[in-house]
Amino acid sequence: MRYLYVLLLLPYFASAQFLSDGCDYCQAGKVSYFGRLTANPKAREAYPGDATVDVTYYGLDLRLTHTPASLRAVATVTLKSTANSVRSFFLDLTSTTATSGLGLQVDSVKVGKQKLTFQHVQNKLTITPTQPLNNGQALTLTVFYQGVPNFRDLGSFRFSRHENTTDPVIWSLSEPYGAPDWFPCKDTPGDKADSSSVRITAPAQFVSVSNGTLVSTTTNSDGTRTYLWKNSYPIAQYLISVAISNYNRYDTPFTYGNQTLPITHYVYPEILPQVRANLDLTPIMMRLFSERFGPYPFLREKYGHAQIGQGTGGMEHQTVSSMEAGAFNPTVIAHELAHQWFGDKITCRDWQNIWLNEGFASYGEAVYAESVGGQAGYKTTMTNFMTRAKNSVGSVYVQDISNFANIFNGNRTYAKGGSVVHMLRGVLGDSTFFRSLRAYVASPLVAYKSATTEDFQAVAQQVSGKDLTYFFKQWIYGEGYPTYRATVSPGSSATSVKVRLVQRNTVSSNPSSFTMPVQLRIQSAAGDTIVTVFNDQLDQTFTVPSRGAVTNVVIDPNNWIIKTAESSTIVTAINEPVTISLQVYPNPTTEELEIDFKTYTTGIVTFSLTSLLGQKIRSETPATLTPGTYHRILNLRGLSGGRYTLTVETPDGLESRVVLVR
Repeated sequence: MRYLYVLLLLPYFASAQFLSDGCDYCQAGKVSYFGRLTANPKAREAYPGDATVDVTYYGLDLRLTHTPASLRAVATVTLKSTANSVRSFFLDLTSTTATSGLGLQVDSVKVGKQKLTFQHVQNKLTITPTQPLNNGQALTLTVFYQGVPNFRDLGSFRFSRHENTTDPVIWSLSEPYGAPDWFPCKDTPGDKADSSSVRITAPAQFVSVSNGTLVSTTTNSDGTRTYLWKNSYPIAQYLISVAISNYNRYDTPFTYGNQTLPITHYVYPEILPQVRANLDLTPIMMRLFSERFGPYPFLREKYGHAQIGQGTGGMEHQTVSSMEAGAFNPTVIAHELAHQWFGDKITCRDWQNIWLNEGFASYGEAVYAESVGGQAGYKTTMTNFMTRAKNSVGSVYVQDISNFANIFNGNRTYAKGGSVVHMLRGVLGDSTFFRSLRAYVASPLVAYKSATTEDFQAVAQQVSGKDLTYFFKQWIYGEGYPTYRATVSPGSSATSVKVRLVQRNTVSSNPSSFTMPVQLRIQSAAGDTIVTVFNDQLDQTFTVPSRGAVTNVVIDPNNWIIKTAESSTIVTAINEPVTISLQVYPNPTTEELEIDFKTYTTGIVTFSLTSLLGQKIRSETPATLTPGTYHRILNLRGLSGGRYTLTVETPDGLESRVVLVR
């Protein structure tokens, strides 16, 4: 979503203190508020709105003044019941607070000319229809309300002024929980309206901008001007926006086939000369992303930007991204444009899956960097992301969505999210990867709807023909990243070597190890050889080709994996291997597994049973044993059927066996 960007490529933000560990710039503005947001008393546990209704249309008629700040509005909401005998339902709408006086007051709720009974308390507008609603029954109601909108996070609705002048500006920025601060809605990204409209009446000095197409502009006799914007595509509540100021308009149209798409920028007059060259890049990016991801999703309408207040970064409002002055640079422009595919056309179904918005838009930056800087530009961007991703805490799937800062954590949601997309490209290869992205964007199951991680996984699997469960389970739902260590010993011929690859999770135990195709560069005086091995065990040995005596092994030389690689060990002679004579039986088994092994050295012996993804399932307390032959029984009661790996480690080494549990 918004560009809270922590871009090392952007000198404009390089000196900002928040870049060290904040969110990203699409929420750079988001990041600048980071310290305050963490303990924001307005933060709440998100909930999916009222599940008994499905909103299909928002029509907002807003009458605004800047000085004094005021909003008088009429919201027309069409919804349908999703259950039988719905006697009442609620919409989210921020109540007036006694302490600040900010908030909204509802004057009446009507269906046609008939008033309905309602209650507006604790930020919920509960409405009682004249008759209970049947499943699938549609209802159009009109809410009359007024007040001075409250604001949270980056400012869900703000009355402000230009940074360098006294000119007024009014703007909205609702992600994630701010839409109810200025209109009644079902406050969940998974419930998209089929269409929307925004009518804005404000003093005639203002140019008023919103989503979709400008249908009409009317100059009124009372010194105001009314702009009517209509959007004909499905839209999430938080992507509806307004931006109002004394804008200069600048057009950079884009020709797609035989169609010309308006790309219209609304910028403060004092800023436009400085940012015009960067705005000229927008149609170039539009062509690039149309080729990579599929046609621009909103071709019947427009794209463009509207400038809003400082400290907000960028925000991908549908068909018109809202941008602070510092966001008018190529990286942020690319990020917000990529969101039109990933975030707007396909929206995360809940905030736990925000990486589907922000990770993909962040990856859009790398796609643009690759188009202008080749592989060097791409690698620079991804190295930046992957370095930051190592500092992320927790899973990419957001476990705690109670506040803004946690959802839009820059290291996790943006940097690691974008790195996951990069790693998938490494797993699938360029052709299959981009075919997967285009298929996902075009899929009727998610296009102009919402999606979860599993929806994207299903498309990638269908296009690639690969089971990617291991990939998404460890990188989206797991934590941390692997540390690899390679030991090279002579192979069975002069043109081969054995590479023992040992790994561990650097920062977490979930998963205990990672399953990935790993590239190895086998270096020798006679030349290098690059091979790819499929590493799915904690400790695994591969026989690979070499051109002569090996001088070094570089793990993942093209940086496809978030990782740490320790120095490789080169063994020049074959030492007599020490075996612990591990035996497991019965195999297959049901409730118990018997284990026989030997140890030749006094020391600690550990037993662990892991899933094929490396997650520890069973273990025994480590024991200190003296040399000898031992027998142990491992209890498997309650364990689900499937394939597991038993590993026994002694001071002499470790051995593993695959165990089948029925």
